[in-house]
Amino acid sequence: MTRIEKLEAKLNRGEAVILLRPENRRYFTGMSTSNGLLLVTTDNAWFFTDFRYIIAAKSIVTKPISVSLFEGTIETLPYKIERIYFEDSYLSYASAKSFMEEMNSIEFVAGEALVAMLRREKTQDEINLISQAQQITDSAFTDILNYISTNKNKGITEKDIAFELEFDMRKRGASSLAFSTIIASGTNGAYCHAVPSDKKIMSGEFITMDFGACFDGYMSDMTRTVAVGEISEEKEKIYDIVLNSQLIAIKNIKAGLTGTQCDAFARDYISKAGFGADFGHSLGHGVGLEIHEGPNFAQSFTGIINANAVMSIEPGIYIENNCGVRIEDLVVVKEGGVEILTHSPKELIKL
Repeated sequence: MTRIEKLEAKLNRGEAVILLRPENRRYFTGMSTSNGLLLVTTDNAWFFTDFRYIIAAKSIVTKPISVSLFEGTIETLPYKIERIYFEDSYLSYASAKSFMEEMNSIEFVAGEALVAMLRREKTQDEINLISQAQQITDSAFTDILNYISTNKNKGITEKDIAFELEFDMRKRGASSLAFSTIIASGTNGAYCHAVPSDKKIMSGEFITMDFGACFDGYMSDMTRTVAVGEISEEKEKIYDIVLNSQLIAIKNIKAGLTGTQCDAFARDYISKAGFGADFGHSLGHGVGLEIHEGPNFAQSFTGIINANAVMSIEPGIYIENNCGVRIEDLVVVKEGGVEILTHSPKELIKL
């Protein structure tokens, strides 16, 4: 079955789904646009877009999806339906109110989960695109190690490292960044989502680098923490705890477990080592057309992780006014374990 057919199969006669989220439209149409609306019923699908994209849409979007020019009103939409599912976590109140007022005879129902569930299980084509994005990211990491090693005594800053990483990924074929690059050195490492600053790189500190590439719409995500020169025994201990917790999670995660169970593999190890309070985020998240999508390796995610979900595994320890360590790989969840898509070394590197 095609993706559209799988969505149609979830609907009953008289029901439809309206999709406005760019990633959802890209998932079903194969086309990225800043404007568009996809309407799907039990046996038909229409993609509406404006004048800027209509010619391209007619050549890219294929049957069974029909392409039509959308002039900014929904009055001409071919709806003769009783219930419409809409993207409740995406649609603004104003937009939802407009739809409901113009189609006041139709029941509107929160329907984000209909598409989210389909997107969680990646096809091999999707996995291949994510792998290509990750290859770009791995190569950029190799290059940035050389850059830091060569320039560490020349006053380079976190911003300098971010720029070099971003330029390298673009040069290697990334269509864009997957997200805003995180570079955090020294005490800034305690901030999980630190913004690269003018702080200079100093000997005896960690540098945490969290970055990713977008390739043909699909994202990569990896984090590596490296040391500049020699570091204290305390910092080495923290690094080893994070690394071992990640290796334990990678060894034990498999399809059929809940997100809570998967999260616990790393969290329990870190807690027993005495740093439970310093690991304040979830173990991982889904990655695909969006950098953060379902499912999740999290204490609060009690749902089952199905095979072919592409996930991050990223434990971390963050100590205020001291340092931070995070190590992150992308994996494909399988029935008997995981396939690792990230190939950069993660044993402690001292530059």
